[in-house]
Amino acid sequence: MDEHIQPAPPLHARGAHEELEYIRRTLDAAGSFSSIPGRGLVVIGLLALAAAVVNLRVTGAPWDDGARPVESLAVWAVLLALSVLIGLWTMTQKARRTGQPVWSPVLRKALWGYCAAMLLGGILSASVIRSGRFDLLPEIWLGCHGSALIAGGVMSVAPVRWMGISFLTLAAAGAALAPSFGLWLLAVGFGALHILFGAYIAWRHDG
Repeated sequence: MDEHIQPAPPLHARGAHEELEYIRRTLDAAGSFSSIPGRGLVVIGLLALAAAVVNLRVTGAPWDDGARPVESLAVWAVLLALSVLIGLWTMTQKARRTGQPVWSPVLRKALWGYCAAMLLGGILSASVIRSGRFDLLPEIWLGCHGSALIAGGVMSVAPVRWMGISFLTLAAAGAALAPSFGLWLLAVGFGALHILFGAYIAWRHDG
């Protein structure tokens, strides 16, 4: 008998191995499913464009001369609160419609990365507002939101990560451009990108 021939594993060992492989494939597949609500992103994008218009025509951007910084920042704070509510509600509706669990292990993992980057954005925003450097807010908001999308998007579909990369690109552009471009960058990022990627996700990934 050839001494190099390994004996076959017992049947129970092969069964356990196959079960583990099945579980691993199931978890990997679950990570590729999108619980990101494309329609919700479109609504958030439209609200972001409205917030930019209010800044442009009513309150001024926080970093503009003669602007009303409290009112102009309040516009974006309201947008943030509405975005959270809309995102959670539309995500729940999509999960129920597609038969996915609303609070899954994959979602919990994604939220760890997403919330950490968003918390950093809040800390940096508070720091620059306290120092009066309002002109740094667009780069912080765009960069941290982009990082959050990339971190959370690792557990989701590819368009989420590409949206994050697009946000980071806008943040880099903001660092190179004059502060007067800040409001336009916010409109392009939180407005146009959310609408474009949201529509694509709604089309290709069940709403």
